[in-house]
Amino acid sequence: VSHDIRTPLTAIVGSASGISDNYGALSKENILELLEDMKSEGQWLVRMVENLLPITRMGDGTARINKEDELVEDVISGAITKFRKRFPDIEVVPKVPEDVLFVPMDAILIEQVIVNLLENCVLHADGMTKIWLIVTEDGDQVKFSVEDDGAGIKESVLPRMFDGSFESEDGKESDSRRNMGIGLSVCKSIIDAHRGKVWAENKIDGGAKISFTLPLEEEEQNGD
Repeated sequence: VSHDIRTPLTAIVGSASGISDNYGALSKENILELLEDMKSEGQWLVRMVENLLPITRMGDGTARINKEDELVEDVISGAITKFRKRFPDIEVVPKVPEDVLFVPMDAILIEQVIVNLLENCVLHADGMTKIWLIVTEDGDQVKFSVEDDGAGIKESVLPRMFDGSFESEDGKESDSRRNMGIGLSVCKSIIDAHRGKVWAENKIDGGAKISFTLPLEEEEQNGD
């Protein structure tokens, strides 16, 4: 997570330095573009920090997720839009139910989970050319799946995908290649807080698939 927070900070410092070091040579349009980048990264960082604070308290049981009924299609669209800003050349194919579907969730947190899973495909799925983002309704829950056509996940990695050690498994990443997500272990914390489940598997026809579920109905909590 420290890397994920450092990345937008680095972008902000870089844009600010670009303006201060080259002010006389930059056009008004260039400066405005850099300022917009700084604004966007700053807003993203504020949202990220605000959302991570309750997650860090989950260990002592004091955190509460603020859920509202959210339109799944809107959450999916927001996640894909954010992802495409960083990876415009990667094809993402969304598949959502035709019927209007509302799910109780913290939309910002779930959107960040989806973005993280999409970006992990880019960073870790060797040979990947296409991603599918599939939403299906299954009884009293909704399943979100991110699938790719890459080389799949090492069997030795699958059991510990979400324990915080996966990101450095191949030892090849540099800070510049770290994704701007929130880490798979934090994704699990978010899904757990929503009373859902998350898991990873390899597809029979090749590629990997990471799925998580969210319940359609709120559960009563003792003491609430």
